[in-house]
Amino acid sequence: MNRVIIKLSIIFTIVLTSLTPLFSQTKGMYVLCYHTFGDKKDPYTLAYSTLKVNLESLKRAGYKFVSFEDVVSGNIEGTKNILVTIDDGNKSVYEAYFSIMKPLGIKPVLGIYPAIIGRVHYALTWEELRRLSAEGCYIASHGYHHMFLSEKYSKEEPESFKKEIYYSKKVLEEKLGRKIEAMVYPFGVYSNIAVAEMKNAGYKYGLCLTQKMAYLPFEDSFAIPRYMITKPNQKGLMAFFAKKAQESHNVSTLEDSKKENSPKAAKKNVDIVSLQNYPQRISKMVANDIIFMPDNKQSEKPKNKKHITKSRSNFKPYIHSAADLKRIKKESKKDVTPSKKISDQELNRKTTRHTFFRELKEKLFDIEKELTAYIHSFIDLAATKTAFVRDRIVSFFS
Repeated sequence: MNRVIIKLSIIFTIVLTSLTPLFSQTKGMYVLCYHTFGDKKDPYTLAYSTLKVNLESLKRAGYKFVSFEDVVSGNIEGTKNILVTIDDGNKSVYEAYFSIMKPLGIKPVLGIYPAIIGRVHYALTWEELRRLSAEGCYIASHGYHHMFLSEKYSKEEPESFKKEIYYSKKVLEEKLGRKIEAMVYPFGVYSNIAVAEMKNAGYKYGLCLTQKMAYLPFEDSFAIPRYMITKPNQKGLMAFFAKKAQESHNVSTLEDSKKENSPKAAKKNVDIVSLQNYPQRISKMVANDIIFMPDNKQSEKPKNKKHITKSRSNFKPYIHSAADLKRIKKESKKDVTPSKKISDQELNRKTTRHTFFRELKEKLFDIEKELTAYIHSFIDLAATKTAFVRDRIVSFFS
């Protein structure tokens, strides 16, 4: 008799657990992750026309574009909602917003890493970012130097790791005059130690690259899922979203959600970027001070050099500067897997050297900025004095 009661209790618990999401997860959205726009051939740059087609097709499919403010306040209904996010702060975002997104009523989340803002030609300026913020775009941190927020990086360079979290928040808040409460994880990767530091810094939300619908209230506000949109996968993803829009969000919603994240579905939807494969595809960037792989996402070692060559030729990672591209191209000719374990002394020396050059680069940027301002002020003063002398001479002879 006791065994029967125990079995019935287990069955009842399973049924109750499976039915709970049907009543509680009535609000949800798909979160899209874009990067740059224009005519570049890299996989992360979409033509402006492609972006417009994407967004208009989603609107025709019946989706409603929501802002992050709508999301955190719970001001959304149903599950046919789209939240647009754009990573990195490329200058193309400015034109994309005013020419395409604003007319459609879209207020995107902008993941910004301050190290490049107003400093490099391909990035937004602070004035442009302030205007986008005033327009209602939600500004989130994207690290300071766009580094992995992994446990490994926290151990390798603890000060730089904290700078990604704390200093990026401080700079954005001081420059924009608004609270920064969300982190868009660089490369979509994070760790328990990163989340702990983020909570301590005052963050409330974290956006990753796990591909599934985000239900409200969040299961984990520091692991908000997103779909990364790239040139190769954008058509497949738009078809996927259109199909989901046609399906009713009742009992089948939970089943579809399970199918969507099942291994079979992952194999079928080959156009959708898989986070499980993501570390392998950027493995050639794992060298020196470029990026650090997360501990629990480490890809397996290639079996032979032929495999290494093939994996490198199939994927070109998105790098923000020409200097990085040149460095990556040079280092990609080498084996990214160390042949021997690096000693602690060598690691400390290497870390110190990288930190020194990084800080030196920042100092040079500051000196250049101050020198430019001084030269401009000197030119203005010289022009004023010249005009004064000219006026005195004219008045003397007249």
